[in-house]
Amino acid sequence: MWFGRILLLTALAAFSVLWPGLAPAADIDTYAKAHDRLVAQDARAGDDGTSVAGDETLRQGAVSVTAGGRAVTLGQGPGWLFGLATPLGQGKTLYRLALVAQDGKTTFAAVDALPSGLTAVAARRQAPAVAAVDSREAALTALTDRLLGHSLQGRRVYAANEAVTDTATVALWRGEVTLSGGPGWLFFVDDKPGANWEHPCRYVLVSRTGALAVATATMPPKDLSGFTELTTRAAPASKAANGAAAPTISPPTAKAATDASHRYAVIISGGADRYSNYTRYWKDCSFFFTTLKANGFLQDNIYVLISDGKDPAVDQSNGTSSLWDLNDDGIDDTRYSATKANITAVFDELAGKMTSEDILYIFTTDHGGNNADTNPAPFANSDVVLWLWNDTSITNAAFAAEVNKVKAKAVVGIFEQCFSGGFVEALKGPNRVLLSASRWWELSYAAASDALDYDEFSYYATQALADPTKGDSNGDGIVTLEEAYAYALAKDSYQSETLSDKGDNDGEHPSYYSNPWDLGRKLALTGAYPQAKAPTYGGYSQYEVGDAFPGGGTAKGWQGADTSWTLALPFAFPINGTTYDTVNVGSNGMLSFGTAVASGLNSVDGLKAAVAVAPYWDRLTTTTAGDDVSVLSDATGTTIIWKAHTWIDNRPVNTAARLFPNGTIRLYYGTGNQNTSRTEYRDKTIGLSLGDAASDKYLLGLRNGAPDLGNARTLLIQPAAMAPPAMGLPWASLLLQ
Repeated sequence: MWFGRILLLTALAAFSVLWPGLAPAADIDTYAKAHDRLVAQDARAGDDGTSVAGDETLRQGAVSVTAGGRAVTLGQGPGWLFGLATPLGQGKTLYRLALVAQDGKTTFAAVDALPSGLTAVAARRQAPAVAAVDSREAALTALTDRLLGHSLQGRRVYAANEAVTDTATVALWRGEVTLSGGPGWLFFVDDKPGANWEHPCRYVLVSRTGALAVATATMPPKDLSGFTELTTRAAPASKAANGAAAPTISPPTAKAATDASHRYAVIISGGADRYSNYTRYWKDCSFFFTTLKANGFLQDNIYVLISDGKDPAVDQSNGTSSLWDLNDDGIDDTRYSATKANITAVFDELAGKMTSEDILYIFTTDHGGNNADTNPAPFANSDVVLWLWNDTSITNAAFAAEVNKVKAKAVVGIFEQCFSGGFVEALKGPNRVLLSASRWWELSYAAASDALDYDEFSYYATQALADPTKGDSNGDGIVTLEEAYAYALAKDSYQSETLSDKGDNDGEHPSYYSNPWDLGRKLALTGAYPQAKAPTYGGYSQYEVGDAFPGGGTAKGWQGADTSWTLALPFAFPINGTTYDTVNVGSNGMLSFGTAVASGLNSVDGLKAAVAVAPYWDRLTTTTAGDDVSVLSDATGTTIIWKAHTWIDNRPVNTAARLFPNGTIRLYYGTGNQNTSRTEYRDKTIGLSLGDAASDKYLLGLRNGAPDLGNARTLLIQPAAMAPPAMGLPWASLLLQ
C-alpha cells in the first residue's frame, strides 16, 4: 500500500511502527492502558452517556464471545474485552463489544446485549498528567499516550519538519486548519489509513507546556513535503510497488458479441497529489486496463487519464513516477493527466466518434469527497466530487454532463472512490449499468487483505471480469456486469453498519443500478448479449417483475424487535434439499428455516450462514402504533407482510415475501424503505441463503446497496432450472440488437 519516508532524527527512530497489520510491540500492557486505548479508538467510550464494562482477564488466542444468544468473533488476543452501552432514549440502547489487543488493534462488534461477566468501568479515568516537553520525541510520546491510547497502531502519523513558534496554519486540498498554542511541535494524524480520502484526520499541536491543541479535518495537507512520516509499512509480499497487475487474467471463452471497434473505455485516477496518490490506484487502473485488452479492446479505444499523465516527475506516494505502460507490453497506455480539462477533451472526442452502435465503459478510482458547497455533513444529498490531479476535483454533476455528450448503445460505470454512489445517482438513465464501491455518504476502502495492494470493491469486480472461473456464475462463458457486481458484493469484507465516533461509516455498501433492470446481465466487456442466461447462485436465479405490493392478509398481532414467531405453512416449502412446514418470521424482515434468526444485526456474511429468505433484513421493530405482521396463506402460496419501522430512527418499512410450494420466492417493496444518510445500524441485507456459504449456496439480491427501495419492483427468486418468467413486451429483447 504505502511506503513510509522515514527520514527521521535519530531520536525519533524508536517511534517508527508498522501502521496497521504487521504486529508492533505490545504497546498495551495493562488493563488500564487498554481502557485508555478503547477511549482513543472511540471517544464515545469516554462519554458520560455511554457506560463501559470490562474484564481484567487477559484473553489469549482467538476471542469469541456469546452475546445476545449469538457467537461473536472479535479477533486475536492477547487482549482485554470491553462492552459499551449507549442509551438512545425511548428505552433503546446500542450495545457493542470491543477487544483491545496488546498491539493496540481494537476490534468492535455490534451485539444485541452484553454478555455476563463484565464489570463496570468508571466513565472517565483520571486525565494523564500534563508535563512539559522539550523535544519532538517527547511531544510524540505525549501525543501517543494522551490522544491515541499509547499506540500508533492503525494510524499514519506525520511530524512537521519545522517546529512551531506560535501559530500553525496548514493548507488542505480545500480550506485550511489553524492551531495556536506554540511554541511546540505539529503533527498530522491519519485516523483511517485504509480508507480513501476524504476521511477523518487530525492536526495536533503539542506545546512545550505539554498542552495539546487538536483540529479535526477530512483532508491531508496540500503539501505533505513539509511533514515526515513516523509510521511505515512494508510492501505486500510478492507484489511489485509499481508493476503490472499480478492477478489472473484469462481471455473470455465466449465469442465477442460486439466488435472491438464498437467498444470504448475511459479510465481515470486523479490521485490528488504525489503524497496521496497511492500505488494501489495505479494498480486498480492497470488491472482493469489489462482486463480490457484481454477482452479484445483496441488500444486506440481506451482513454487513460492517470495523475500527471506522461510527466516523468515523481507522482506517487512511494516516491516514484507512474509507469505509462499499464500491461507491460512495451506500449505507453497513459494518454493524459487526470484534469478536468482533459476529461472534457476526451468526452468531446468520444462525442464526435461514438454512435448508437457503441458501448462505453468508464472506470474511476482514487479519492472522492462531498461537494462542500452543496452537501456538508451528514451528506443529506448526493452532491459529491472525484478528486483529480494537482488537488483539483470534478463534481458528479459536471462529470455526468461530460458523459451525457456521448451517444451510445449503453454506458457502463464502475466507481471505486469514496462517496462513489453519488456518481451513480448523477448518471442514472436509460441504457446504463452503474456500480459503486459505496453510497454517496460512505467511505470506500483499500483491500482488507495485507496481500493485496488494490482497492477492495474494484479489485473483486475486476477479478470477476478478468477470470471466468471467479465471475461466471452460470457456466455460459460470459461474465456480465451483474455477475461482476454480485461477486464483488459477496467478497467485499467491509460490511460494518456502525459509525465511527467522527460520524463516518466504518463500512462500505456496494451499489448497483441497471436500466432496464436486466441490462447488466446482457452486457459484458465483450459486448452486448441480448439472449444471455440469468446469473445462477446456489441453484437459484433472480428476476425483476411487475407484481403489485400485496395487500390485506390477517394481522397476527406480532409486535416486537429482535423477535421471531413460528408460522405454520399449508404446504412443504423446499429449500436446499429439505422441506419445511413451518417458517420463523422475524420482526427483522427475515424468514428463517430450522434455527430462528431473531437478531436484526444483519450482514452479508450473516445471511450466508443462515437458511433464510431475506426481503429486507434489518434491525426493525413492529411495536410502533399501527405496525404488525400480516399473513395471506392458502395452498398456492403464503405471503408474509411486514409493516414496520427501523429500530434506530423510526423510518417506515413496508416489505413482503411470498413462498410457493415449488420453492419460488417473491420479494416485494412498498412505500418507505429508504436508506439515504449516515445512520448507525440502518441498512438492509437482501437475498436467499441455503446455509452453506463454503459451497457458495446463496443468492444476494440486486436490491442490496440501493439507497431507496420505496415502491421498488418485485424480485422473483426461483430455482435456476425453471423457465424464466415472461418479460413483457415482445420487443424488449431487441433493445440491444
